Amino acid sequence: MESNNVLECEDIPQVAMDAMNVVHRDELNIVNQVNVAIVANDSEKITTLCQEWLAHTKAHFERENGMMEKYNFPAYHCHHGEHIDALNGLELVISAWESSYNPDDLAVYVRDAWPKWYVNHISTMDIVTSAFIKQSMENE
Repeated sequence: MESNNVLECEDIPQVAMDAMNVVHRDELNIVNQVNVAIVANDSEKITTLCQEWLAHTKAHFERENGMMEKYNFPAYHCHHGEHIDALNGLELVISAWESSYNPDDLAVYVRDAWPKWYVNHISTMDIVTSAFIKQSMENE
């Protein structure tokens, strides 16, 4: 049976902090569920999962931004800026879905734009950030 996952857990890089890895896997699981709902053309499930995804992403970014501020992460503004852009993009796509219930744009975002961004963001921003924060915590 073919998987409807947009990414597998093995596809996302691991970072220095286990808690961040758990958050990344949790978000991936939500996005994979969104894609399954898109394939099933289950509008109600898509809407519910998109709201869960948005809430999870906001909480994820708020925690990460808070840790970067607490430990004076040098690239905070760059990393935080990516969070702002990603959250704005997600809100826009979900808003478009809730206005039209046409899954086409959401499907492109879920299957193409988001996976590329997610892997790149973790590979570049989160790997460096988590190593810095972990070291800072150990030095407290």
